Parts: sequence; structure tokens; C-alpha cells
Amino acid sequence: MDSSPHQQAHTLIEKLAVQCISPAYGGFGSMTPTIYDTAWLSMVRKTNTTEPQDQEPSWLFPESFDFLLAHQAPSGSWASYASPIDGILNTAAALLSLKKRLKLCPENMDLIHRSHRAEQALRDMLNSDDWDADSIDQVGFEMLIIQHLSLLKEEGVTIDFPQLGFLRTLRDAKLAKLPPSSVYKTPSTLYHSLEALIGHIDFDQVRRWRDPNGSMMGSPSSTAAYLMHASGWDDEAETYLSNVLAYGAGRGDGSVPSAWPTTTFETTWVITTLAEAKVPISKDLASSIADHLESGLKVQKGIIGFAPGILPDADDTAKALATLLVLGKSNVNVDGLVHMFEAETHFITYPGERNASFSANCNVLVCLLMLQDSKPYLSQIVKATNFLVAHVFNGPVNEKWHKRELYWMMLLSHAFALLYKNHGLLQEIFGVKPSLQYEVPMISLHLLVKILHGQQANGAWDGICEVTSYAILALASLAGTPWAQQPDIKGGIIAAMARGKAFLLSRKSEWSQGHYLWIEKVTYASETLSEAYCLAGACVPLPALQETFSNPASLTLPVDILRGMRKAGALISATPLFSTTEAYVLRAAELQACYALCLLSRNPLKIFPRTAKGKDKYLSIIPLAFAASAAAQGCFISLSVLREMMILSSLNFLVDEYMEGVIAEVFSQDLDTARNIVKQLFIKLAAHNTGTHSNGHSNGNFVQEYTVLEDVNTTLRRFVTHILHHPAVLSSPTRTQQRLANDLETFLLAHITHAEDNQRFDRQHPRASDTNSTSATSLAQVREYQTPKRTFYNWVRSTSADHTSCPFSFVFYACLVRASLTPSSSSKPGTTASTKDLFTSGPIPARTAYLAEDLCRHLATMCRIYNDLGSLNRDTDERNLNSANFPEFHTHQNVTTTNLTTSEQSIKGELLWIAEHERRGLRSIITVLEEQLQLSVGSASSQYATTMVEALKMFVNVTDLYGQIYILKDVGTRTK
Repeated sequence: MDSSPHQQAHTLIEKLAVQCISPAYGGFGSMTPTIYDTAWLSMVRKTNTTEPQDQEPSWLFPESFDFLLAHQAPSGSWASYASPIDGILNTAAALLSLKKRLKLCPENMDLIHRSHRAEQALRDMLNSDDWDADSIDQVGFEMLIIQHLSLLKEEGVTIDFPQLGFLRTLRDAKLAKLPPSSVYKTPSTLYHSLEALIGHIDFDQVRRWRDPNGSMMGSPSSTAAYLMHASGWDDEAETYLSNVLAYGAGRGDGSVPSAWPTTTFETTWVITTLAEAKVPISKDLASSIADHLESGLKVQKGIIGFAPGILPDADDTAKALATLLVLGKSNVNVDGLVHMFEAETHFITYPGERNASFSANCNVLVCLLMLQDSKPYLSQIVKATNFLVAHVFNGPVNEKWHKRELYWMMLLSHAFALLYKNHGLLQEIFGVKPSLQYEVPMISLHLLVKILHGQQANGAWDGICEVTSYAILALASLAGTPWAQQPDIKGGIIAAMARGKAFLLSRKSEWSQGHYLWIEKVTYASETLSEAYCLAGACVPLPALQETFSNPASLTLPVDILRGMRKAGALISATPLFSTTEAYVLRAAELQACYALCLLSRNPLKIFPRTAKGKDKYLSIIPLAFAASAAAQGCFISLSVLREMMILSSLNFLVDEYMEGVIAEVFSQDLDTARNIVKQLFIKLAAHNTGTHSNGHSNGNFVQEYTVLEDVNTTLRRFVTHILHHPAVLSSPTRTQQRLANDLETFLLAHITHAEDNQRFDRQHPRASDTNSTSATSLAQVREYQTPKRTFYNWVRSTSADHTSCPFSFVFYACLVRASLTPSSSSKPGTTASTKDLFTSGPIPARTAYLAEDLCRHLATMCRIYNDLGSLNRDTDERNLNSANFPEFHTHQNVTTTNLTTSEQSIKGELLWIAEHERRGLRSIITVLEEQLQLSVGSASSQYATTMVEALKMFVNVTDLYGQIYILKDVGTRTK
């Protein structure tokens, strides 16, 4: 009979406690074996000192070489566990081992054939577009690949591939910071990968930093390289390797993992995870585990590594201290953690690391928040929180120790839940960093929707029990936040957790079957961690639907903002786009929009003077339109992109007001002057950007300088500069910046042209006060534009579409998305990626560029028609030209007062038909563009392409939503 999850959890804890009390042969660990490290053991040779001195050294671990032979694929390669880098490193190390064997037996045909197949397989992998060096963060990959290629070259294997130069640049930059003298002075993470330094250091000088268990920082491959290249034999290092072979996860089959032992790592991860799920731990087991951890911390002065005696790191130290806290220890001292690992903006995992670890900072924050009195560490808590918030807000998060984003989401959700349990501390944190009171809820809701959206029909996430458990635990944490207490949101959480738990219980036999999710030199799995997370997911209790939140003041949202957002939510839920959207999505989006509105109001942009009449009905609509559209897609887009687009959309409403309420009125008799102001503005900006000079003339017409002109020029310059000098724009390719400037100028000029159309239209129809005809007054509701200079098709696809702001906003949005998806190193001038555009990268840029622009034109046209349908009454009152005024819609000459309504409805019906025609074209283009983007970026960037497509769809949905809202309610502002 199967044991219950709680009984199974107790058994796991008991097993760990026993191993902590009497660790066999220096520790324990369940990391899966790797071909990479096994290959290095297979290359170790030792001279038998009992035989004559001239005897050839023998292979110390022949079983490791046998393991390599048994696991070579028919293609000649070795396994790629979870990434192309795994396959490259495994195959390179194994090929190197084959070549060394062939030196001693050059006529072995089996080894010759295997070597040839392996060499071709490695060549194919390195030349494949399945990987991108610029987006990889596996431990020391750039050093390891180049080093193995150098060692293979010594064996007669030379391989060239497109990314070789870039990898060498990365490797050389790293070596430049690491002179040999620094390697000898103190132990560092380099000791975990000494094989990468063959030929660069004297291995005799690193012996003194060998760990007590005989290893080089717990790494079999590094220890093997040390044994191979030190001038004297090290019996303790040999013993360590023998122990790894015997007691590692391979259990004597010749294979070894990338790290062993991992005693502290596995013990602390298991205990904290089960404790978070409220699994009870008996006092005797707690005592055994706590004694073991306290002993290790004492030896290393308050810090610890992934096993006793190993180089300490922030991650394992924070987890060890947190474990002591959950085991009931009250005298836990975190000073060593803070002193050793606190940096200027975050906590480092190891001294000298290239990129900060997101998960390590989560674990440090959780540890500090678990203290009985966290206030002495207020500055460190704010620092860690701000670092994590900034990374999620700007996105995407690149977690260096794990392959799945649900892992870091689980950790961050737990940290946020702890944060909101201490009201006094919370207020002090917000006092130091006020923006956090809005950013933390926004991120929490972002994570919540993303997690719920990712659940599969069978209740799983990614179809993996361990990953499903991450999601369940994250939801359990988020359920304790104040913004999750709304019934719709809490109900969505409970339902998702219940489905996830049902999936886990139906796959109980898979709990200890780890997946390759964790990152070392190559990715690995752990049966112990997998079992622990699955047990936690199964044991964590479902939250109550209705519970009293102990800290209601934490919601910190003004009542008027909440009320206004609820009204906006009701309006949006009535549109076709959101009529079938689940309630929790809209409730979460409403709250997120509230916090966004509060955040934006802290630092409002002061660009335009207010000229509109009446209330700003769009203030709640804008943030909710973006939040809801992003939530409906599962929050693919970063919050920073959403924030910038909220700002832009607000500016677009304001510039509309300014152009219609100021420019069109002030220059009503001289619109050419207004047109020259705009042109001059862009001429001067272009001259400034290119370093040339402008003489202040445009087409020979001098723009007169006087107060009104200067005020207008200053206002428009502030608006244009805000957009064109945005960091995301400046980091984009030059051609993209030029296109944005052109489209922005076209937008402003379209306003002026539209003002001329309005004047021409107004002159054709005398005002009601000028005539005694009451019927004329009534019929003026849908007046006909009698002598237009263009057809409706031409007008609505040019001036009128440009007037919507959609075209230039589309390019601006593309810049934002590109910046959010581009690694920071790639956006520097001179790098390849800095010349790529979001929609024009790859071998077929002409197609994607054309399709993207065609899509935008369809969208802008559809948006204009919807806008005009909604604003028909306002346009009529303000005597502005509307799509409905064009003669194509006025084919019936004998319209009477009695059939006026029918005529108006007929016109609207025709406009709706045309709008739907544009929508059909839009959908078709999206399908083709998605296909072309996938073809253009290559398989290594398929996720990049997927995100681009989702980003594109979100822009379309937001723009479409505005149009659908206009059909229900005119949210524009009056300017007359």
C-alpha cells in the first residue's frame, strides 16, 4: 500500500538526517551523472610505482571510458540533456578522450570510426543555429568550449564555426581579469573548472587550495584535470574521484556528476521546501540536521558552500540559515552572509561572478525576512527587493542555476508573501523606496496571471511533476497577498492548485524521476530535489476562499481609483475581445492597472498644457487596456514595456488635444506656419543627430520667431524628444530610429492636414444659426463631405490612419520590445545584434519588414473607422470631418427626417463592414508574419520569435480594444 505524501516526506527527511549524522565517504548527493565529467575521469592515467620506472602509465578509471563508449549515439554525438551546450561539451570532452586513447592504439578500427563520427557530430553542433552564445549563462561555458577546442587541436582536430570569434573574445576578456597570480592567492570558483586553465596556470601551485575531501571545489572534472597536470601524484584527489564513482548517482557504473558531494545543497533545499509546504518535522530529526549545519557554518565562520569545506556562496549560506530558522533555531546569525556577499546593488553568489544570480538574491531576501527581527537589515532587504523587482519589471529574468522560469517565480512569490506578513517592516521599506508599494503588487499580479495562464488542460505545467510543484507552491504563496483576496482571483488560485495537485497524485511514481532542469557545467537532474518538490506540492494546503487578511492596509489603493477602474473593467468586459475572458484575469488586470496608475502619477510627464474640456475619461482605460491585453495572453510582455506604452498612450491623447485645441485654433488662418514648425523641428533634430547644421529655413520659408510660435515649438520639441531620445529607441538600429522619426513627423503633419480637412468640411455646411431650416439642423447629424480631394479609401489609409498615432506608436513599441529581448551586451554599438531590427532580422528581412508595415496600416485604418464610429456625435458637434461624412456613404439623395435614423445606421453598418474587412486582412497578415519570423530567426531564437509574435498580437489587441471601446462609449475629450 502506497504511503501518504506526508509519510513519504517524513521518510525523506529521516533519510537526510541519517546521512547528515554519518555522511559516508565525505558526503552524499543525487545529481545525475554527466558524460562531460565522466570523460575527464576516463583520461586520468597513473604510473604503478611498484613496477619498473619505464612502465607506461595505465588508465586509472577504465570503467569511465567504457561508460562513454556505451552511451555514444549512432550520430557520433553524446547526449544534449536540456540545451545544445550540453551536447557540445559532452561530445567535445568525450572526443578528446577518444583521441587520447587512439594515441596509444592508433590501429583500433572501432575507436577510429567512433572518433570520426564524434568529430563530425561536434562540427555539426558547433555550426548549428540551435544555439546562441550571447544568450547562454551556463557555468564558464565560453572558457570550456574554447579550451576543449584548443586541446582537440593539439590532437589534430580543427573546427571553425561562426561563433568562434565571439567565444574567444569572451574567454580572453575573462582570462585578462584573472592573471595566474590571482588564481594561486585564494580559492575561487575557477577551482571548480581548472580544466579550462590547462596551459595557463601551474597546477602544482593550486594544490594547497584543494578541499579537505580531496576535490577541487567538489568538481570531478576539475579534480581529474588537476591530477593529470600536476607534476606530483595526489592520493587524496584520487580517493575523492574513487568515492564519486562509488557513491555518486552512478553507483559504480563508471559515471560521475558535475558536482559531488552536494550535502548542504540538497539538505537545505529539501527542508526549506517541505517546511514552506507546512510539512511537520520531528524534533529529533530537526536536531540532527541542525547540528550538522551549525557545525559546517561554525567551521567556515558563518558561511557555507554546497557541501562542508567547499568554497562558500550566498545561495547555500542563505538556505542553510533559513533551514536553521524553520527547524526552530532562534540564535541564527546572518552577519557572515551580509558581510561576505553584499555588493553595491545586490548580493553576489561568489566573488568575481560575471552575472548576478536572481535565485540567490531571492534566497537571501527570504532568509532576512524570516528573522525574528528583520529591521536591523532593512537596507539589505530593500537592496535585494529592489534588485529583484527591477529585473522582473524590465524582464526577461535570466536565471543562471535553473532552466525553468517557474523556479524563480516560486522563490520570488515566497519572498513577497513573507514581505507582506510584517506590516511594520513593510512600511519602513516603502518609506525608503516608495515605488515598491506599487511595483511589488504589479509584479505579483504579473506572476499570478502568467502562472495560471501556463497551466495545461491536465492540470500540469510543462507536463513535469517537479515543475508543476513549483507552480503550486508559487500560487500558495501568492494566495497570501492582499490583492489575491478578491473572490474571483482567490477562486482561480484554488482551482488551479487543486488541478495541479490532482495531476501530481496521478503521477506519484514519477516524483523521484528528476528532469534536466538544474544548471551546472551541463544541466542535471536530482531525484532527491524532484521528490521533495513533488511532496511539497502535494502536501501544501489549499488556501481558504474567504479569510481575514491580517494586513488590509497593505492594499494601499485610493477608493476613487479602484472605483474608476471597476467601471473601466465593466466597459472592457463588454467588448468582443474580452466578453469571454475569465473573471480572475480581468480582476487581476484591474488591480494591476490601479497600481500602475498610482506609480505613473508619482512622476507625471509635463509636456503638454491641458486644453481639453471635461473629464479625462481615458485615464483608467489606458492602463487597463494594456494590463488586460497582456494578462489575456499570459503576460509575455515585460512590465517596463507596458509602463512605457501606458505613458505613450497618455501622451497620444494629450497631443491629440493639443493639436486640435491649440494648433488648429491658433493657426486656423495660417496652417502652413504650423506645418513649417513641425518640419523645422525634425530638420533641426536630424541635423543635431548627424552633426550638421540647419540654417533655420525650410523650403525657403523663414519661420518667424515670436512668443506663440516659441511656446508651440517648445511643447512639440519636448514631445518629440521624449520619444526619439528614449533609451530603447537610441539602442535600436539607425534605420529604425529614422523610420520612427519619419512616422512621428507624418503623425504631427497629419493632424495639420486633418485640420485643413475640417475647415474645408465646415465651410461646406453653414452653422445652424445661419439658416432657418430645422430639417437642415436635424440632417446635420451625418453631413456629407461634398467635394473631397481624395476618396474615402485614400483618406482613411493615409492622413486619417496616420492621424491615429498607430503607425509611429507601432515603431516605438517595436523598439521597446527589441530592447527588452536583447541581451545588454548585444545592444552595444558595433555588435551584430545592434544592427538588427525587431521585424527585419534574419535571411529574409524584406518580407518581415513589408508584412509588419502592411499589418500596421490595416490596424491603423481599422482603428480610425472604429474611432469615428464612436466619436460621430462629438465630431458632429465640433464640426470635424468623420469617416461617415464621405460621399461614398451618401448615395441616397432623398433623406427625410423620418428615415434619418435608418440612414445613420446604414452608414455605420457600412463602416463596420469595412472595418471587419480590414480585420480579416489583419488576421491573414499576422499568420503569414508569424511563419516568416520563425523562419528568419533560426531555431536558437525560436523563443525570441515566439515572444515577438505575442508582442505583436498584444499591440494589435490593445489598438483593437480601443476601437471596440469607442463603439460602446466615446472616451475622447472635447476640445471645442
